[in-house]
Amino acid sequence: MGVDHRSAPASVREALAFDGPRCAEGLQALTSAFPGIEAVILSTCNRVELYLAGDPMAVPEAEALAAELIRFHGVDEDLIGGHLVSYHDEGAVGHLFRVSSSLESLVLGEGQILGQVRDAYRAAIDAGTVGPIFHQVFQAALRVGKLVRTQTGMDQGKLSVASVAVDVAREVFDSFTDKTVLVIGAGKMGETTLQHLKGLNPGTILVTNRSAERAEAAAARWGGQAYPFDRLGQALVEADLVISTTAASEPIVTLEQYHRVQRARRNRLALILDIAIPRDFDPRIGDLDRVMLYHVDDLRAQAEQNRMQRQKGVDPALAIIERETATCYARLRHQHDAGHLLRELGDWYDAARGRELEKLFASRPHLCADESDREAIAHAMLRLQNQFLHHPRAAVRSAAADPPENHPHPLLDYARHLFGLGDRSPKSLRKI
Repeated sequence: MGVDHRSAPASVREALAFDGPRCAEGLQALTSAFPGIEAVILSTCNRVELYLAGDPMAVPEAEALAAELIRFHGVDEDLIGGHLVSYHDEGAVGHLFRVSSSLESLVLGEGQILGQVRDAYRAAIDAGTVGPIFHQVFQAALRVGKLVRTQTGMDQGKLSVASVAVDVAREVFDSFTDKTVLVIGAGKMGETTLQHLKGLNPGTILVTNRSAERAEAAAARWGGQAYPFDRLGQALVEADLVISTTAASEPIVTLEQYHRVQRARRNRLALILDIAIPRDFDPRIGDLDRVMLYHVDDLRAQAEQNRMQRQKGVDPALAIIERETATCYARLRHQHDAGHLLRELGDWYDAARGRELEKLFASRPHLCADESDREAIAHAMLRLQNQFLHHPRAAVRSAAADPPENHPHPLLDYARHLFGLGDRSPKSLRKI
C-alpha cells in the first residue's frame, strides 16, 4: 500500500515520507501493530510504499494499515483520502517488479530506483523485519530490475537536456583531463549540469553567475572554481566547453563579443551548449569557424529520441515481468503448500508417537519407574521418527524449490497419498 507521483501530490508524499531514522521506526511500528508480519518500507521522493507479508490472519486489511500510517505520521485522514493505492498477492509481487524495473518511475528507465529498492530491503533486514517471503521476493525484484535493463535497452540514452548536453560533449572531445569547462548559471539547471559534468573528470571547471555567492557555493559543491560574471569574456577565452543555463531575458553573448573571444582563442575548437530559454548566445555564433553551437531545441530532440527508444522497451519489459512474477509467486505458493504438508506430516507422526508411548508406558510401567528412563525412551522414539522422515522432508522441500513450469510438483501429491494425509492442502497462500 502506498502513494506515488501519479496517485498523490508532493505535499502528501512528503507528509508520509520515512526519511532517515523514521524508516527503522516505521518498520518497528508496523511489526508491533501487526505481529507476525514481514515488512519493508520503500520511501523516495516519488513514492512511499509499505510492503507486508505473512499469514492471512496477520496481514491487516487496507483500512487498518491506512489507520496505522495516519497514526504514525500524525496526519489528518482527509490528507491521504483517495490517494492510497494497494496491491495484493501476485499483484503486489508484479507491482514491486515494475517498480524495480523503473516502469513505475517518473522518468522511464531511470536507474536510481533499483538502488533505492536495494536500500529499502537492506534497511528492513537490519531492522529484523524480513523473513523467508520477502527475502525471496526482494532478491527476485533486484534480479528482474537488472534483467529488464540488460534485455530491453530501457536504460539507454539520457532523458534530461543537461545529461544529453554532456553526452554531446563526449562525442566531440576524446578526453577532458586537459579541458577547461565553463558553466554559466548556478540555478537548478546549472547544478544538474555540474553533477553530470563531474563524471567527465575535466581538468578545470569554472562556474560563473550574476550572484557571486551562488557561483561560489555551486563551485564548492562540485569541485570547481567561481569566476566573476563581469569577466565572462575572459572565461569564454579559457573554456573549451561552455554550457550556459541562465534565465536571462536576452542573449548575454552577442556575435560581436564572441568574435573577439574567438580571436583571443586563436580559433581553437569551442563547443557551446546553450540550454537556456531564452537563448544566452546569439545563434549566428554557430556560423563562426571552429565553433560548434547547440541550442536547447537540438538537445531536446535528442532527449525525445532517447525517450522513444526507451518506450519501445516497455512491452518486452512487461513480458519479462509477467513471466518472472508468475514464477516467483508460484514458487512462494509451492513452498507454502510444502510447508503446510510438512507440518501436517510432523503433526500426524507426533500424534502417532504420543499414542504409542502412552500405550507402552501404561502396559509396561516397570519401563518408566524412573522419570529419566521415561524421557530416554521418548527421546529415542523421537530420534527414530526424525530419521524416518528425514529423506521425505528433504525431497518435499527440494520439489517445492523447483516446481515444473510454475505447476505444483507431483511429489507433493504423492507424499500425501503415500503417508495417508489426504487432499487437505490450503486453498490460499499467505497474503502479500
